[in-house]
Amino acid sequence: MVLSDKIDALMDKKAYLIDIFPKTVPQRADNRYFAVEKYFQQNRFELERKLTYIILKLYCYYDLTVVIDDNITENPQADELTVLLEKCFSGELRYINIVLPECEAMLLLNYGELYITAYNVSGELKELLAQLVSAEGMFFYEAPHGSFGEE
Repeated sequence: MVLSDKIDALMDKKAYLIDIFPKTVPQRADNRYFAVEKYFQQNRFELERKLTYIILKLYCYYDLTVVIDDNITENPQADELTVLLEKCFSGELRYINIVLPECEAMLLLNYGELYITAYNVSGELKELLAQLVSAEGMFFYEAPHGSFGEE
């Protein structure tokens, strides 16, 4: 299977979020979430550090294939991986797909988002990811149905 087809297939699987919030924020009449989101968007340093740490720690356990448009990098050096993440955080890259071939799973990091979407994570990977996310003071939970991939 071509890697782009694999990525498309993974995006149809069950999704989890690595997020600053413990669950989806309900809509309020005063739209306060958007004011809070704006604050976090303007103060991203700590979030970007946490997301980088999670991915780097995960890399110690699993091989990673980083896919950006048509560029594929298998097991990049740690400093190369952090540069790619920084480019996504800054908007120089729109997104990064991080495929974990051993697990048939994927992380998707989109520029401007306050979360990472994790697709098709289960078993040992799911447990490890939950621990890494918790250690960074963030939350790991199943994505709302209909918004992301579903099994």
